[in-house]
Amino acid sequence: MKKQFYQIIAAISVLFLFFPIVQAKIEWNILDSIDLEERPISIAISKDGKTTYILCDKSIKVHSKIENKIIDSIPLTGSFSQITISPNGENLLLTDTKNNRISIIEIVQIFDMKIGQSPILGEADAPVTIFDFTDYQ
Repeated sequence: MKKQFYQIIAAISVLFLFFPIVQAKIEWNILDSIDLEERPISIAISKDGKTTYILCDKSIKVHSKIENKIIDSIPLTGSFSQITISPNGENLLLTDTKNNRISIIEIVQIFDMKIGQSPILGEADAPVTIFDFTDYQ
C-alpha cells in the first residue's frame, strides 16, 4: 500500500517537472471614462448592455452606451449603498444598509416618435388611426 502511494506521488512529481505551469498574460486597455458630477457608489447594467445605471450620492445617473452619455438622472432621497437590476429588467433595487431597507424603482422606457414623418393612413380626425410598420419585423 505504501509502495503504491509513493509511486503515485512520484508520477505526479514527474508530471510537474516535465509540464511546467503556464500562466496566461492579460492584455488590457481603458476603453472609455464617464465623468460624473457626484461620487459613484455602485452600478447596474441592463440585460442588453445598452444602459448603465450609476448609483451616486443623491441620484441615479442613466448612461446610454449607444449615445455614450448620461441621458437621464433619477433623484434620490436617502442614502443607498448598492444598486442592482431585477432579472426582468423592469426594476432597480436599492439597498439602504443604514436603515435596513430595500427600495424598488420601476423603470419604464419611453420613446419619442415624431409623427410628422410617420406613415399615416386615414383622416386626421378619425376615431382610430392605424400605423403600419412594414419595415419592422
